[in-house]
Amino acid sequence: MGTLKKAAALLLCLLFAAAGLTVAAADYPELTPEELDPAPSLLTVMTLNRETGAGGPATQTDLPGEDFVEEDDPLGVFTINHGSRNSKKIAITMDDMFDTEWTWKTLALCKQYGITMTFFPIGRSLKEEDRDNWRAVIEAGCEIGSHSSYHAQFKGIGEWIAIGRLGKFQEMLDKTLGFHYEVRWFRPPFGNISDSSGRASTAMVRAIRTYGYEHILRWDVSNTDPNKAFEATRNGSILLYHSRHKDYVCLTELIPRLLEAGLQPVTVSELFGFPPPETSEELYTFDIHDYVGK
Repeated sequence: MGTLKKAAALLLCLLFAAAGLTVAAADYPELTPEELDPAPSLLTVMTLNRETGAGGPATQTDLPGEDFVEEDDPLGVFTINHGSRNSKKIAITMDDMFDTEWTWKTLALCKQYGITMTFFPIGRSLKEEDRDNWRAVIEAGCEIGSHSSYHAQFKGIGEWIAIGRLGKFQEMLDKTLGFHYEVRWFRPPFGNISDSSGRASTAMVRAIRTYGYEHILRWDVSNTDPNKAFEATRNGSILLYHSRHKDYVCLTELIPRLLEAGLQPVTVSELFGFPPPETSEELYTFDIHDYVGK
């Protein structure tokens, strides 16, 4: 393959990766496996310059104010760990949905106890054959957040790649539901957008805000032992679980104990005083050009 043709093919692979898509090796047999599925170090060349919208190296510097905070202003930081410590409201959340059997059983648990929670599926776990179930999540008063289009680190990737993963998730969700559901909350896979210093990457913060999210959501309780989880839960806590058997079993014991203690499990939006996400008929279609120059 000539140098120009190979460069063009490689650029196409990068653009596909930005959109969360894959390229078949049979389509470009001359490209190496690393070029077909670029490593994060290669993808960082596709970064967003906030002022011009053009490509350029991302600056990975410390972001102030990312430490766990105890003051009663949980929305005052980019990385949210909990809600108000002055409120009995808490948020139970569930991630991934690799095995949706436990997702639907957890939804039944919510209905049984008259509570709501927020589910954070990855895009690749969303299937049109599950449309009725995901609509039932919304009809039950629960909420759906973004866990990205697929379960990969947001560390060491370019800003365009991050925006692509966020946009493709929204597109996948709308296609699954059959209507537009305006996702309000994003939780990165592994809860992490840090750089090599361990602090939140300025480039990732910029990309996430460029897409439209004001925060990322983490948690302050994550334990599948119901006794330990109960002891760790405080006013405003955000509890992290996954769509797995052991997590479901934990919740069957934990939820009634939380209610008996006077705590009120709600959606993440309600925890922070927001109305439920808006819906509309027109499905969202991701287009990277919509975010250039923002």
